[in-house]
Amino acid sequence: MEVEMSEEIKQMLDENIVYLATSTTEGKPNVVPVGLAHAISDEEVLIVDVLFKKTRRNLEENPQVAISFTDVKRLESYQLKGKAKIFKNGEIFEKAFDIMRKKAEKRKESLGEIENPEISERARRISEMHKRLRPKAAVLITIEEIYSHIPKGVERR
Repeated sequence: MEVEMSEEIKQMLDENIVYLATSTTEGKPNVVPVGLAHAISDEEVLIVDVLFKKTRRNLEENPQVAISFTDVKRLESYQLKGKAKIFKNGEIFEKAFDIMRKKAEKRKESLGEIENPEISERARRISEMHKRLRPKAAVLITIEEIYSHIPKGVERR
């Protein structure tokens, strides 16, 4: 059963680092930070695989995943659960290149906003590394469940 994400949740996915949780068929968990995630519809998230190893192996064995993220500007935090499919070519794979390009442009803009020279230099080196990376696959996640991490009674009104 698919669940629709709100526009705000889709924005938060696009603007923040998300954590992708996978597990082996034996239940051994693996969690990785992902900066290349984007909601491509009300019920689908596309994640770009550029450095996955254990994560990719887990996805091939067990498609059940969870994504967790916190948006500190909005004081919101969510967990999304769903099922992943891997695409190594085709239209979905091509969308991964678009996501990478758009995220690289945003990263370049935000680099100019960093005032700390040490952090700015490290961010520049990371940005240069990202330019050389190419997607190995696109991971399309169909969202089945959405949970807020904010306790009842504290959520926004």
